[in-house]
Amino acid sequence: MKALRIGAVVSAIILLLMTMGNHEGKVEDIFLALSAAGLILLLIVDWVLRRNGLRS
Repeated sequence: MKALRIGAVVSAIILLLMTMGNHEGKVEDIFLALSAAGLILLLIVDWVLRRNGLRS
């Protein structure tokens, strides 16, 4: 499970790094940022559930 959490953090970082580039529109940036935010939100929810003992 620890590898999955590390993979989620690495994926979020990669998604945010992909916003830097030579593309014209901002739709891609919004999509990438929302995807990274979703991953981070899932990690926070998982951390809270584990901290409160609601998830093993």
